[in-house]
Amino acid sequence: MMRLFIKTRRPDSFWDVLGFHLPFFLISGLPLLFAHTIKLQHLPLVPCLFLKFSGFPCPFCGYTRSFWAMASGDVMFAFKNCPLACALYIACMLLFIWNAAAILSGMRFSPGKLFRLLSEKPAWIFLVCLVLMNWGYRLMWGLK
Repeated sequence: MMRLFIKTRRPDSFWDVLGFHLPFFLISGLPLLFAHTIKLQHLPLVPCLFLKFSGFPCPFCGYTRSFWAMASGDVMFAFKNCPLACALYIACMLLFIWNAAAILSGMRFSPGKLFRLLSEKPAWIFLVCLVLMNWGYRLMWGLK
């Protein structure tokens, strides 16, 4: 059953593993590194124009604060502020661990059918619905 989700193979060269996994390792690792090393107050954040002109938060307001709160261990604030950002933080951690394990083991981990689901239209509809539900949650509780 696990073969449906993860396919492993030892490539001819370690550079093949590095070329496949390093970009994803960096894409998932840099936000985690920044969240653990840079204080939120020191980020050059641009104020949300949607919030400025409408008085309501946009669908993406709150993600940075919650991501940084998760990194500092304040899970309750992060979940209360933006539940979807908590899932995003966990996904970043899992993707980082997945690619680090592949690089350290020298094996190329292909996601099999697991990530192919993300290219399907129902998966994108589900993700858009998640963002809209998170936005509705923030609007309902008056979070800015």
